[in-house]
Amino acid sequence: MRQLSLFPSLNTEPPRSEPRLAARQPEAELGPSRIHVVPDGASLVMASRLSSLLREPVEVELTDNAWTMVSYRRVSGRLHFRLHHMFARAHEPVMRALAGFTGKNRRAHGRAIDEYVRQHRDLIKSSAPRADTPLAARGQVHDLLDIFAALNARHFDNQVQARIGWGRRAPGGRRRSIKMGVYFHDHKIIRIHPALDDQRVPRHFVEMVVFHEMLHQVIPPSVDSAGRRSVHGNEFRAAERTFPGYERARAWERAHLHLLLRQRS
Repeated sequence: MRQLSLFPSLNTEPPRSEPRLAARQPEAELGPSRIHVVPDGASLVMASRLSSLLREPVEVELTDNAWTMVSYRRVSGRLHFRLHHMFARAHEPVMRALAGFTGKNRRAHGRAIDEYVRQHRDLIKSSAPRADTPLAARGQVHDLLDIFAALNARHFDNQVQARIGWGRRAPGGRRRSIKMGVYFHDHKIIRIHPALDDQRVPRHFVEMVVFHEMLHQVIPPSVDSAGRRSVHGNEFRAAERTFPGYERARAWERAHLHLLLRQRS
């Protein structure tokens, strides 16, 4: 899912259920990437199939990423895909959807990919426990630990137990998308995009982003009768709107999102 905004009404496409699709892999900016689990031969076969469909050079990296199933970016004149290893067994209609997802009609192709992911969700493994790593919460402008503590006391009765820190900076250049924050359920870690640590970004907006990620612990993803996993369901969105600065933050984002996309890391 292309994430142009924290808030659903500002996205160019409607929100989908998890697992997510991304025009650019969010973990490259918010945390460490996952390991490869499929032999290179499978990657080469998929690259050849996608290259034939797209009629341009393609590289494929297969991962065991439990968060992002599909991402792509252009590197040195080549289209570079990062795909969950479940796609190594994909048939022609799904391969066409992967190829089409890089074009204009992402919505329809994204739905086909989502359906394939739902049918193969048993192949998605939870990330292995990792030793606690230091998180840098104090930025040059905003102190995430201070914001987290204030929100926890004011809105959650200090019941949210999580660590918080700034995400890693990606290579410089104008972004096509940005994911403001992420909450890792398995490790109870919140990472906020480092582009928000800027004097032009007001504290009230950073507070809204942190509140959003803290809410994920209080209202975890739900699964409907069809097996679809929803991260931002009706209950979540209703609770999010109770935040006193919600409308103010939305208004700031509508007016200033371009600043975040232009920032160089």
